[in-house]
This record gives sequence, structure tokens and C-alpha cells, in this order.
Amino acid sequence: MSENITLPSVEEVQEWKRADVINFLRENADEDKLDLDDDDIAIIKKNKVKGADFLLLSKDELRECGLELGPAKRIVGFINDIKGKGEATTASNQELQELKERLAILQASKVGEEVSIYFQYLNSEIMRLSSNDWNSLSELHTLLEKVFGLRGALLDHIFSIGDKYINISWSKDVLINYIQKQKCSANNPIRISDKKTVKRSYLDMLGGLPAPSKLGEPEEWYKRQKHNAVDAICLNHCPPTASSSIPVSLLCSIFGKFKDLCNEASESEDNLFAFKFCFQMAECYNSEAERQDDANRMLSKYLDRSVQPIVVLPKGYRTDGTVSYGPNKYRELNVEYKNYNCSSDACPYLENCGYFLAFCKEMKDHSAYHVTNFPCFLVVISGPYFSVSGAVFADKAIVDPLTPVFPLIWQQYDEAMMVSIAKTFRALKISLQLLHQYYANVDELIQDVPQTVHPVHPSFPEVIIDDKSYVVQINSQISTNLLWEVTLLNEQEPHLIIYVKAVQKHQYSLDTHQLLAEVGYAPKVLATSVIPGNWLLIYMECLNNHSILHNISNLEDSERNSLKKKIKEVVEYLHNLEHVHGDLREGNILVRQLEDNEFDVKLIDFEWSGKVGSARYSPFMNRKDIQWPDGAQDCKLVTKNHDLFMLEQTLRKKNLV
Repeated sequence: MSENITLPSVEEVQEWKRADVINFLRENADEDKLDLDDDDIAIIKKNKVKGADFLLLSKDELRECGLELGPAKRIVGFINDIKGKGEATTASNQELQELKERLAILQASKVGEEVSIYFQYLNSEIMRLSSNDWNSLSELHTLLEKVFGLRGALLDHIFSIGDKYINISWSKDVLINYIQKQKCSANNPIRISDKKTVKRSYLDMLGGLPAPSKLGEPEEWYKRQKHNAVDAICLNHCPPTASSSIPVSLLCSIFGKFKDLCNEASESEDNLFAFKFCFQMAECYNSEAERQDDANRMLSKYLDRSVQPIVVLPKGYRTDGTVSYGPNKYRELNVEYKNYNCSSDACPYLENCGYFLAFCKEMKDHSAYHVTNFPCFLVVISGPYFSVSGAVFADKAIVDPLTPVFPLIWQQYDEAMMVSIAKTFRALKISLQLLHQYYANVDELIQDVPQTVHPVHPSFPEVIIDDKSYVVQINSQISTNLLWEVTLLNEQEPHLIIYVKAVQKHQYSLDTHQLLAEVGYAPKVLATSVIPGNWLLIYMECLNNHSILHNISNLEDSERNSLKKKIKEVVEYLHNLEHVHGDLREGNILVRQLEDNEFDVKLIDFEWSGKVGSARYSPFMNRKDIQWPDGAQDCKLVTKNHDLFMLEQTLRKKNLV
């Protein structure tokens, strides 16, 4: 076993040549060590593995080379022991370094002081830059050009930290607040890559994927996903970390419209189809092909669109049923069938995601790439079960389920279930008509719109503020929240920089927000609008000079007392109006230091806010990281005492009691 082996260092192994790897395995092939035979060593030798590559081998890769499970496990265990030794050797130094860096950030987090920011461009050396070295985007651009030889505009590059994307066009304060929250350090720098390179590498990676039927096997899918959003092949919630920070119903309004339509009444035609389709799909089929043929025939007639298998080039994958648009072959809908849930090792949802990846690959050099994110409905019919998802290709493929899984079984005494199925089919029929018209407009836009960056943000409609109409141009998303910095454009007026927040209409107390905004205790609301998917867009002033309370430190006693008094004044004003907030933590309190020890304080995020007696907590409260007051439970009423408990806890954390 590997514990009986004298472990080399990571640095030593990285210098090994192919012969060194083989010699070491032979020296430690005994039964009480790695327990390898000549055939096992011959397999490694055949694949010509150097030391650096040896450290990257996984159990699956060794099995693919031909090793049995036992030897593969023992070799991987040995590799992990080497890495563990290296990590243990450097852990104390790394922890000390990170502690120093975090201390420096804490010391610098008082508004206006220096913060260290670490950048890495491609595979270059990690460079430490000071927040004091730049004050505007143009200055930051000049600095990055000087340090890294960065070419092109800032927006020609992708910035990420850990597994999260960031946008360098954020305001300086927002960027600094965010990197502090993400613990930016020499070991966790902001990584810069070229957009063209990322696009090419992502699409090339899709070309190297196995067939959708293979990707449908959960083990194969999860192996490809790499367990984080940055490296995932598709943001489809599998695993949960591989998820987009923007739902598809915001990235394509047709998916939002579909969700709205699911709540509208069905008509006789829809009810009759649901009845017939349920009876047909509940039949016993001898093969998937028979089920597929019957379902495609019925769907084609009902949807008034041809649903038929197609061959996806260049690999020649054959779909089960697809609706396409026009000569440009935009894919509007793809149906994945399974005869029964247990009829194969492949998950039909994952397999359908695999087909959408193949569609994305088709669009690599498409003339519409700069106009559309190629929305497509993905339908799964697995035996007598049915579901609908929405897919778009933004910076990578994004897939969100839009419905639950419905049983296609006629239930005479469950009218509500049958009506839900009929409503869903009606919503799909109408939404496909909208998508058909959408792609017709795309073909026109190809001729009219100049070459631009591929759309990765939502497209918000024009907004009216003070009787003036503005076009909304998104600059960046703030963190991973549904909050964007945007520029409002009007030919006769100066451009305005503001924030737009997207919330579910029923989950946000606009009344509480506006009551506080009227007296300067919340960001001013400039306009609101409702868009498909029950989304409420709140256009509000941009507060670049404020910081969240979490980032305020190093205050004098007089400053702490003044800040505490101001925060309590704001909450008292709210309570006197018989409203509650529900989440008075540091991240929801914005602070700006004024002269003479005075502070401007504003509250944000009113998802749980409202009138006393009606405001309620979320059904999914975070109980792992947050200490809530007694009585604060899922879906229960928010009280003033709850607010006061959370406020006292927040003030104590910030040494403001």
C-alpha cells in the first residue's frame, strides 16, 4: 500500500521523465506497496506518461487506458498522497500569507483606503495591484496594458474569481466590495482571459464531447461538468454548483411568456389533445421508436409544426424529434424520448442537454451569433411522463426546467392535474409560434445590426422616466445577484448610469422600498416595469459612493456612535410606519461617511419586507450560516422584534453596540 512507500515531493515528480515514472512503479510494485504486476506497468509505459501528467491521472483515465479497478485505485491513492504531502508542506506558509492578505484587506476596508487586488492574465505570473493605482476604467485599462500587455478593450476579456464571473465594468467600489467578499488573494486572483479564446475553447470543447446518448449517463455527465460554473460544459443545475446566475426566463422573454401562459385557461382544443395524448402515452410500447413515432405525429398535428428526427452535423447525431426554423436551421424545440424511465442508463434530461450542446456547436460560425442567444425548448417524454425546459447559449449553454414532471396518465378524478397538463401544452403551442416569429426577426436583424458582442445579458425593454423614453444598455451584472448597472440612452438627454434589479413581483415589497426612498433611507426608485415571467424590474439610482456595512471598519469611537445612532434612526422610522424589513444584516445596509462624523444610511433588498401582519419570511431560509431570532420560521410573519434582534446582532458584529 502507498503508506509503505517513501513519498517523493510534488516538485520531484514534476521533473520525472517517462522512464522515471516506470522505474518508480517497478520499485514499488510489491504486494505490500502498490501491488502491481508487469501488465499493469506495461499499460502505463505504453501511454508514455511523464511526471507532470502522472500527477493529473484520475481513476477513470487509468481505467480507459486498460487498468483494472484495483490497480487504478491504488495508483490514484498514491498520487493523492503525494499531493497531500505537498499541500501539508506548504499549508502553514499559505495560511500565514492568506491571513496577512485578509488582514490587509480588513485594515484597508474603511472607505477610501488602499486595497490589494491580485490579477492573473492567462498563465502569467500573478500580479498584485493597488486600488490606489487607478480611479477609472480607462486608468485600470492602461494599468493592465502596462502590466500584462493586455490587448484590445476591457470588454474583450472575461474576468473571474474562483468559480464566479465578474465584470470589470463595475464601478470601482462595487468591484472592491466584491473581491473582498470573495477573498481575493495571491492564491485566489482575478483571472483574465480573452473572450475570443474562451469562445473558441468552449466551442472546441463541445466538439470533443461524446454523443448525447453517452452524455446522458449521469456518471459521464458529472465527470465532464468539473463541479463548478466556470469550467462546466453546461449550466443546467447538474451538479447544483453548475448553475447560471441569470434564469433563462430573463435571458429570453419567450420563456417568461411560456411560464405566464401556463397560468392561463386552456381551451377545448388543448383539453382534447391532453386527453388523447395521455391515453396514448399510457399505452404499453414494445420499443422507444414506436412511442416516438406516435408522439411526434400527434405533436406535429397539435402544434402545427413538423416534429421529426434530424441529423445534427458534423458528428451525425440523430435526434428523436426536432422543430427547426427556415433555411438557417435555428432549433426551436427538441424532444428526447425514452420508452420508460428505466429503459436505459441515460437520463433523458441530460441527453437533451447534450443535444442542445450539439446545436450550440452548429452555431460556431453562424451569421446570427451576434444577434441571438439561440433559445430552444427542450421537452422530455419518458414513458408516460412529460416536462419542458428552456435553453439558451449565452457565454455557454444554460438550461432551466420550466415545468414540473407531469404524468401523462388520464386521471378522471384529478381535474386540477389534467388542467395543468392542458395549460402546459397550450403554453408550448403559443410559445413556439412566438419563437418562430422571433427567428424570423433574427434573420432580418442579421442584415441590419452591425457586428457586436454575442448577447450574454438579458434584453430589457425601453423605460419611461419623467415622460422621457430611454433605451436600456446593460453594462455589467453586480456580483451574482439579479442586479445590473445599466446606461439609459436618449438622443435628446444626457446618458444616465443607474441600477436595475429584477425580482419576482410577488416576492418584493415595492411599497416599503418607496416609503424609505421618499425620505432618503433607500435608493430612489426611478421607474418600474413588469416583463414576462412575473418579473418586476426596479430602476433605481446608482450609489457608487456607498459601501455595505460589512466593509466599514477602523472607525473612531465618535464615528461608531454616530453610525449606530443613524442606523437605529432609519429602522425606527421604518417601524413607526408599521413596516418591517426582515433581513437587517450587514449586506443590506449601505453606508456613506459624510463630514463631522455624520453618515448617510440606506436599506436595500426588500424581498421579505412589508406591512406588519403581512410580511413573511421565505420558505427557504438559510439556517446554516445565519442565527435567526426565536419565531423567525419559514413562511411565518416578520415582526418588529425580529428586526430589532437582527439589528442588535449586526451592530454587535460591527462593534457598534
